[in-house]
Amino acid sequence: MLFNALVLLTAPTVFTLTAAEQAYNKSVKYDSGLLGSSPTQSYVAADYTPVQLNYEVPLTDSTAAKVSPGLLFFAPSAEAAEPGPLIIKQDGTVVWVGGATYPQATSFHVEPYMGEDHMIIWSGDLSGVGYGWGSWHVVNTAYEEVATYTAIGLPNSTLADLHDSHIYNGDRATMTAYVTQAYDLTPYGGIKNGYILDCVVQEINITSSEILFEWHSLDHVDPSESYTKPLLTGYNSSLPWDYFHINAIDKDASGNYLVSGRHIHTLFSVDASSGDILWRLGGKNSDFTMGTDADFSWQHDGRWRSANTISLFDNAGTIAQQDRLSSRGIVLNIDTAAMTAELVNQYLPSTKAISRSQGNTQVLENGNVVIGWGQEPLFGEYDSAGNQLWELRFAVSSVQAYRTYRFDWTATPSTPPSLAVIGSDSNRTAYAWWNGATEVATWGLYGSSDSGESVNLANATRIDFETPIAFEQLENYTSYTVAALDASGQVLGTSDAVTA
Repeated sequence: MLFNALVLLTAPTVFTLTAAEQAYNKSVKYDSGLLGSSPTQSYVAADYTPVQLNYEVPLTDSTAAKVSPGLLFFAPSAEAAEPGPLIIKQDGTVVWVGGATYPQATSFHVEPYMGEDHMIIWSGDLSGVGYGWGSWHVVNTAYEEVATYTAIGLPNSTLADLHDSHIYNGDRATMTAYVTQAYDLTPYGGIKNGYILDCVVQEINITSSEILFEWHSLDHVDPSESYTKPLLTGYNSSLPWDYFHINAIDKDASGNYLVSGRHIHTLFSVDASSGDILWRLGGKNSDFTMGTDADFSWQHDGRWRSANTISLFDNAGTIAQQDRLSSRGIVLNIDTAAMTAELVNQYLPSTKAISRSQGNTQVLENGNVVIGWGQEPLFGEYDSAGNQLWELRFAVSSVQAYRTYRFDWTATPSTPPSLAVIGSDSNRTAYAWWNGATEVATWGLYGSSDSGESVNLANATRIDFETPIAFEQLENYTSYTVAALDASGQVLGTSDAVTA
């Protein structure tokens, strides 16, 4: 834990030291589990316990200069003390804790809804075997939910799955869904009266709820292409065989869909008009000649990055299998004329390990790459040449995060800042925080008397999610408020009055 001086800017102030909940730096106690399997941050007055982080690969002066701007987005899993969406700064201090509203969220990211940045957050019920049923929530920069959408008209009233969604052209949303259906599994080693999961791509108009496109894996991809077998699944409708496992959808410049089938080891290019498969990248029936180290398996997060490059997270293993020494993020060059795929770059963790589920590869505008290691509670950033700039751990074991992203995100909550005043008459401390605010630079504390006059008692630089403002009780004040100010001194918001 690091210590920062708290500087108070007006006359009636005192100087004090406070513990800022920044990330640890290569802490042996953290990594050894002496701080617990999932260390947490805590505050004096704010009732939150988000995960604490530890730099496995710390920033240096040279690597810090290469780090991309923006905030880090990830959602610690249910095993965390406080699961759900979390936005943090590079130093590990928290900006937004969203678990109270979206406790079951597995993934959330920024999308351009109606031309403006919004977060989309999946929340719902988890199956326990890697998929779910729920809805996507569209949240603006004031943290107000402005729209909700899910799958429409599917058998068994199936809802949107947790894996992926993106918004195009203002209010067109893609999403994944998993539909259970009866199926003869005897050709694949199962029973005749078995059950299988049909993986669905659906695109809808959020505003009108019109279905714009729908694609079903069983209509186009035979289960014989799967690298899994029914084995202990497929015997009843509560545990169907997941032969395909859809986990990503992307669109190219022509509007065709790039669909990731994890259990097929394949990215499929799907025609936007007919739903026909244009080509397969990877798997048993690949249409491409794969170059050196370009093969992948059990993948996540296939994305177009240009007209001829695709990024993905190569898990290279599952609970029962390991195909490489380590999972990795990769970028491939795709030549659809010569039908070749070549490895452009790969991104490896500081300690080689197989992430047996989840994970993502985000290519940023400056060429840097953010990798979320999925089941392994790590994420980090690399420069365009593949050099690791930093790596953060957010748990020792058990806790995981489906994906990790970096986004430029500017937000001012519609709810007011929060304030608590603690201590005796002669030595009191105000604690100020504003869950989700990104632009607060300083806090101004005000005291009000019975006459209604408001006096500026102290100011403090924002140092953490919760900032203490120590002050001496020079007068009798009946209530206190705190104002959040941006870097130019403009008031962003004022708390409700509190008594002490």
